[in-house]
Amino acid sequence: MGGVGFQQLFIFVFAFIAYKFQREVRLSAPSDKRSKALQLLYVEYFVLTLITIRIIFRLIEYSQGLDSTIPNHEVYQYIFDSLPMFIALVVFNVFHPGRIMAGKKSDFPSRKERKNFVRRYSNDNISMRPIQDLSTYFPMPEEHAYQAKTEPLIPNYGYVK
Repeated sequence: MGGVGFQQLFIFVFAFIAYKFQREVRLSAPSDKRSKALQLLYVEYFVLTLITIRIIFRLIEYSQGLDSTIPNHEVYQYIFDSLPMFIALVVFNVFHPGRIMAGKKSDFPSRKERKNFVRRYSNDNISMRPIQDLSTYFPMPEEHAYQAKTEPLIPNYGYVK
């Protein structure tokens, strides 16, 4: 029970920090970015509420012991444990952060960039050729340049794409 309660404590801490962030976003961000960020925060609050419902269920279950009706009836597990987590997964798939936070200045690559990355690095397009010069891949200081040119660091059987 202590671990589950400790988990809920950190959820409260996270929710408090998220609320402080929400207040900053409302005051400082432009309206188009603000609506996307707030939408994601509201989804996060909803999911945290579902997780809290699950944690409260677990605390009640553990406090009553193994002789109670909760461990002996699966319907309680489905309603208060599985269903909230399923709803949370569905909500995060509908309001996926990658779709909401996508853009040119975003850290998330767009769908087009991800597809191009997969095409560029798929197994069909890899051409195997021997390593000739490692300085293209690993630049080194000038004092070691002579040694690298005269003594190969990797035998000739190394390959890169």
